[in-house]
Amino acid sequence: MSALGDDPQCLPVLIALGAALRRDVASALREVIATGAWQSDFRVRSAAANWREEPRFQVFLDHGFEKRRNHGPKYEHLDTALLTFPETRAALYRVSAAQCPQHCRTETAIFAEDRHVEDYREALFGWYAAIQHAHACVVRAARWFANAQPPDSRRPEAFTDWMSGTGRRRSSGTVQETEPTTQRALQEIILMMHAWSPHTFEAIDVAFQRAEGEDASHAWGGSFEPAGRPEAQAAAEALASVLTLQECQQVQDVIDGIEADDEDRDMDLAQDSTLACTSDGHRTYGAESGGREDCATARGRVYEEASQPWNEDVDHPGEAARLARFLLGPRTDRIRTVLAVSRAAVARDTAESAPQVWHDNAQTLQEAREAAGLDLHDAAGHLGIKTPTLQRFEQASGKLPGRPVSLGYLQLLTLTCTQAGRTAPACIPQAISQPVISLPITL
Repeated sequence: MSALGDDPQCLPVLIALGAALRRDVASALREVIATGAWQSDFRVRSAAANWREEPRFQVFLDHGFEKRRNHGPKYEHLDTALLTFPETRAALYRVSAAQCPQHCRTETAIFAEDRHVEDYREALFGWYAAIQHAHACVVRAARWFANAQPPDSRRPEAFTDWMSGTGRRRSSGTVQETEPTTQRALQEIILMMHAWSPHTFEAIDVAFQRAEGEDASHAWGGSFEPAGRPEAQAAAEALASVLTLQECQQVQDVIDGIEADDEDRDMDLAQDSTLACTSDGHRTYGAESGGREDCATARGRVYEEASQPWNEDVDHPGEAARLARFLLGPRTDRIRTVLAVSRAAVARDTAESAPQVWHDNAQTLQEAREAAGLDLHDAAGHLGIKTPTLQRFEQASGKLPGRPVSLGYLQLLTLTCTQAGRTAPACIPQAISQPVISLPITL
C-alpha cells in the first residue's frame, strides 16, 4: 500500500483493485453460504455446543468484525462492499432467516470447504486495507491533475477520463461508448470512500454546492461516528476543484443510484424462490487449501507492478485488474488465468513441439509433478481433462496429447515447481517455462 501514499497516479490502480476485492468479497461470501462452509467454522460449532442449539450464521459473520473503525473491518465495510451484488445480499438475507440454499452443497472430497472461508476472510481484510487509502488518494490525484501541464501526455482533458483509464477524445460518439467505464470507475471510488467514512455523500454534496456559489454547510449526522469527517471533506473539496459541471452531475447520479438501492428491494429478491444457485464454483475442480501465501504480499505485488513508470501503451487499470485476478481470486481461477496468459506468450512453433516434449520425457515429468505435491486429480481439473486421460498421457501410452493440453501441462508443472521452491525439469524448453516464471503469482 506504500505506493498509494506516495504516487497520486495510483488512483486508477486503487479503483481496479477495489473493484476486484469487492467482487471477491461478494463471490466468496456466496460460496460460504451456498456450500454451508460456515457451519464447519470452529467458533460456530463451539457456540452451538455451548448453548446446545443449532449452528447460527450470525456467529460466523460476527467473527472478525471490529467496533472501532481503525482496528479492522466493520459491518459497514461489508455492507458497502455488497451494495451492487444483489445475489450475495439475497443469499445473506436467506441464510440469516435460516433459509440457506443447500441444494448446491459441495463435496469436500472435490473442493475444500474451508478455503471458501479463507477466501472470504482474505478478501474482506483486503477490502478493508484498500478503502483506508481512498480519500487520501483522491486528494493527491486531484492535486496532481490540477498542477500537471497540458503538454503532459499522461493528463487527459477530463479528470474522470484519467481515473477511468479511458483517455478519450471529446466527441459525442466516443463519449457514449466510454461513459459506462467512467460510471463504473466513479462508482468504485465513491463506494470505497463511503465505506471508510459515512460522511462522504454529505461532504460531496456540500462541496459541489459551494463550488457553484451556493451557501451550504455540513449537518454531520448525529448518529454517525466523528471519525472520517476531515477525510471526507478534503476529498470532496479536491473533487469539486477538478471536476466540470457535467462530471459533477455524473458523481451525483452515481450517489443517487447507490442511495436508491435500498433494503426493501433486497428483501423482495431474497424471498424470490426462482433465484438461481448462488454458488459460482461448486461444479469446478478444487485443490487443497494449504500453501496460500499472505494476501498482503499479493497486494504488494499488484502495486509494485502497476506503479512502474508510465507508458502510454500500457492499460494500467486493465493490468491492475488482471493482476488482482491472479493474486486474489479463488485458487483454481488463478491457476487457469495464469495458464491462459502464459500460453498466449508462447510462439506457435514452440507450442507445436510441446506434445513430443511431454511424450519423450513422460516419466521425468510425472516424477517432478509428484515431488512438487501436485495431485493427479487436481492437475487434470486445472487442465480441463479427465483423470484417466492424464494418467494415460503420463504413461506415454497411446497417441500424443493435443498441443493445448501438452503446453498447459508443461506450464502447470513449471508453476507448481516454482511455488514449491523446486527447479522445473530441464526438459521443459525455456520458451515454454519463462512466460510462467515471469508472472507475479501467488497461489
